[in-house]
Amino acid sequence: MRSRSRAGRLLAACWLACGCATFVRPEGDGGWGSARRSEELGRIARGAGVDFAAAAAPDAARPLDLTTALAMAAKGNRRILSSQRQLAIEEERVRDVRGGLLPAAVGSGRYSWFTDAQRNSIQLPGALGSAGNTSIEIRDSELGTVNGTVTLPLDLGELRHALGAAQAGYRGEQARLWATTLEQQLGVVRAYFELLEAERLREVTEQNVALYREQLANADERFRAGRLTKNELLVVQVALHANEEERQQRELAISQARYALNRAIGADVNAATEPADVGTRPIVPGVEEALRLAYSQNPVLRSLLEEQQRLDETARSRALGRLPRFYAGAAIDYSNSQLLEPRDIGSGFVGFSWDLGTDQRREAEIAQARIGADKNRLEIEGQLRDLEAAVRTARQAVSERLAALDAAEIAVTQAEENVRIRQQQFDAGRASSEDVLDAQALLSAQRATRTTALYQAHVRLAELQSLMGLDLASSATR
Repeated sequence: MRSRSRAGRLLAACWLACGCATFVRPEGDGGWGSARRSEELGRIARGAGVDFAAAAAPDAARPLDLTTALAMAAKGNRRILSSQRQLAIEEERVRDVRGGLLPAAVGSGRYSWFTDAQRNSIQLPGALGSAGNTSIEIRDSELGTVNGTVTLPLDLGELRHALGAAQAGYRGEQARLWATTLEQQLGVVRAYFELLEAERLREVTEQNVALYREQLANADERFRAGRLTKNELLVVQVALHANEEERQQRELAISQARYALNRAIGADVNAATEPADVGTRPIVPGVEEALRLAYSQNPVLRSLLEEQQRLDETARSRALGRLPRFYAGAAIDYSNSQLLEPRDIGSGFVGFSWDLGTDQRREAEIAQARIGADKNRLEIEGQLRDLEAAVRTARQAVSERLAALDAAEIAVTQAEENVRIRQQQFDAGRASSEDVLDAQALLSAQRATRTTALYQAHVRLAELQSLMGLDLASSATR
């Protein structure tokens, strides 16, 4: 028994020592060991679509059009979801401020046990038939009380302006949510067309590799027949190796663009997303229409306007705080004591509180709000100037890409004819392998220009539409 008792005391001492160590150590562990932390991180990683075990193979590629990609971003993009939570916080902040205008009801109760009943000694006159000292119980040994109070502020404008400031803050957060949504939609569009561009450029590179291999076979045959110099053969070999390395670079660019697209739309980072090709030319709006929509719908500009109202309303609310704060209300009190009648008593009241502001803190808050309003007004002016420059630049960028597309269409046809002629001349011995390679390089460059010009035109149009405050998901369906 003694050994068991000693073992129990030893175990309790060890437990107490460990507990004290956990309590005293500044880092602690909060009850989470390394296994628990790994488990929590794994659970969050599964929700994030991350290959936490680094062993899962991506599923088969599935075609994805731009409209579906933007719809997926609306539901799975983490930045958009985070901004939505921030908007919910602002909504609760409005409810908090609105509560200052509503009646406040407070209830309290208490039941007390005393060691003795409380009595008061009094001297009764002899005319009452009893002379001498006696005592009257004035409090029971057990006493229960309940109180209910309703208070309504009599607002002179301070609370209403504070509510207006909070509502302007909510509208400003709505505009910032839309700005974040457009920013992430633009990221989806960029990643989508960058992936398409990288895949098409890989196709061009693969075509070049196939042609260079064919050219190398012809050159090697002619070299063996003594109709080609060693230097000309080496030129073809170097060009082939360079294009094979360029193909690896295209593969890396495809992977990077696919990862960026998957992150933007909320899919698994390593998902085998395959974008559907887009062959239509974008339609460019007029500069007057673009500026008109940008001035009325640009979310950044709208958020600054709402911030202007919030600061103005805050300054008015703080200024009205110089006046007394009046309030009115009613109360009811109940007691279980049998000593007094009635046991429940109702009351009504009016009152006021007046902060005379002798500490000057209120005046400092008013000055801060007014200075902030002036500063925000300057930011609005700067945003208007930046917005006009950005709209005009974005529109010109779309037109430039479309002009590059038209020029590339003609240039590709001409470069293909040039390659055909150079190949015939090479076969007839009238052109060197360098001439053929130069012609092929020219054709590859024009094909790449044609490939990228259309996709970049769509990206530039999306940038213009985001400045105009247009929903890119709706624009993609047209």
